Amino acid sequence: MQSTRDLDRGRTTPEANDEQVDRDLQELISVQQSAGLDLLADGMLRWQDLFRPLVEASAGLEPGPMTRFLDTNTFWFAPKQTGGAPKLEPVGERYITPLPGARLVTLPSPWAFAISMELSPKEIAEGVLKPQIDAADAELVVLSEPFLARQERPDLGTLAEALEALSGGPDLAMQFTFGDAKRVLEAGAADLPVQAIGVDFYATHASDIPEGLGGKRLLAGVIDARSSALEEPGEIAGFVGRLPVDDIALVPNGDLQYVSEQIARQKIQRLGAAKTAQAKEAVA
Repeated sequence: MQSTRDLDRGRTTPEANDEQVDRDLQELISVQQSAGLDLLADGMLRWQDLFRPLVEASAGLEPGPMTRFLDTNTFWFAPKQTGGAPKLEPVGERYITPLPGARLVTLPSPWAFAISMELSPKEIAEGVLKPQIDAADAELVVLSEPFLARQERPDLGTLAEALEALSGGPDLAMQFTFGDAKRVLEAGAADLPVQAIGVDFYATHASDIPEGLGGKRLLAGVIDARSSALEEPGEIAGFVGRLPVDDIALVPNGDLQYVSEQIARQKIQRLGAAKTAQAKEAVA
C-alpha cells in the first residue's frame, strides 16, 4: 500500500508501482498459504485508503478533504457527494485481485462510508456497496467499521437497515476495528443481520462479549495491527479458549498496513500458529 500512496503523491511511476505491487502480492499470498489461513486476502495493495477506489468508481461521489485517519499517521479523503444518488460501477481485478483459493474481500461499512456525507448508510449500501458485493467472488465480505464504536450512543438501527440491503450474497462480517466494542455490543451488535462480528481485543475486554454472540461467528482481533510487538501464539490460544463463543476465527484487529512488511509477515505467521494452537486446545 505504501507504493500506491507514493504513486498518488507523484513519488514513483505507474510501471514501478505495478511491479512492486505484484511482488508484494505474491509474497502476501505465499505467507498466508504457509500460515494455513482459511481465507486468503489480497491486502488491498492498490487501495489508497479504505474508500477511494469505490468513491472514484461512483457517479455522484468524489474524494473530499484529506483527513487524518483516527490517531494514526495515515490520511484518507473523506467521500463527498456531488449530486444525486450515488451509483457504483464495480471496480475490477485491479482493486480486487484474483487469488488462488477461497478468499475474503474487505470493504468499508455503510455507516463509515456515509459519515462524511448527508447520504444515509442505506443509500450507500444500495448504490455503492451492493453492486460491488454482487460482483465480488468471495466467501466472506468483511465490512470494516472504524468509527461507530467510538460514538457515545451508536445507532445500530440505521446500520441494520443498511445491512439488510446487502443480504442475499456472500456471508457478511461487521468488523469494529481499532476501538472498544463495548458500547456497540451493549447496543445489540450481536443482532445485526450479518454472519460474523469482528472485535478488537486490544481495546475490548473479553468480559464484554455476550454469551454465544447471538449464534454468530466471532472474528477475534488478536493480532495488533498497530504495534510492531510480536504476539505469542500460545497466549493467544489460551485467551481465545476463555471467550464465551463457540465459533471463533482469529484475525488482526485491523489492516496490517501500519507495521512494516517484515513485521506484518511475522504477524501473519504467528496468526497461523495461534490458529493451530487453538485447534489443539479445543480437542484437548
